Amino acid sequence: MRDSFGSPPVEVVRDAAFAAPPERTLSLDLYRPAGESFDASRPPLVVLLHGGGWHAGDKSDLTEVALSLAERGFACAVPDFRGSGEATFPAQIRDVKAAIRWCRANAARTATDPDRLATFGTSTGAHLAVLAALSPDEPRFAPDPANVSAAVADASDAVVAAVGVGGLYNFEHTPERAELAALLGGSRSDVPEKYELASPSSHLDGGGPPTLLLHGGDDDVLPAMASELFYDGLEAAGVDAECVVADGVGHDVLREQFDWVLEWSAGFLDRELR
Repeated sequence: MRDSFGSPPVEVVRDAAFAAPPERTLSLDLYRPAGESFDASRPPLVVLLHGGGWHAGDKSDLTEVALSLAERGFACAVPDFRGSGEATFPAQIRDVKAAIRWCRANAARTATDPDRLATFGTSTGAHLAVLAALSPDEPRFAPDPANVSAAVADASDAVVAAVGVGGLYNFEHTPERAELAALLGGSRSDVPEKYELASPSSHLDGGGPPTLLLHGGDDDVLPAMASELFYDGLEAAGVDAECVVADGVGHDVLREQFDWVLEWSAGFLDRELR
């Protein structure tokens, strides 16, 4: 796949089931640089998380990102996760953690390196990507053992780097939003503990892995200040972080500036995973 005009070929495995919560079976698509021998050095792996207000979107939304990163030598796993219309938080982060654990548990079979694993997300997927990175093996976010295999339940969900594109990282000081109320099961006054638990900014006590934040300077959905303020928090916590704002770009940074996002993300992942 994608081997025309000199692009490196990519192997794609669709719909590998990784968890089975009551609402539906969840699956992921795996993209891997083709031609890599199972006996050779295993490529690093990036778990890609789509946006959609925690209620919409699909793993197919990140096909081009996965193909482009795979052509650069990264394996990519792109999972689905339950939306807020199916289950409230922390179901979403538990699904993400289940996908990460599945990747670790199946590293030998997929010929990827479980010790060089990162997360990447756009919009609400950026929230989940960064939250996952800042909460390694957090018991409150662990997948229900009844929904995953024993090997997945026993695996770690730690990652070594994270990329967030156009994300929201502090729910406690964000104006009330219908999407947040749907995700968390109520307003901030109704469930303040869930707003705190779901905020990546609440999980900085233990530091975190290197993190890249990208944001559109003209984002009128989630203003760039969300990333800039969170970057300050990362720095204060001793996290190796970068925050880059694209002037004149709106919320859909990936659509408006795909090459810009890819270059920054691939460069960062090269440094942290190679």
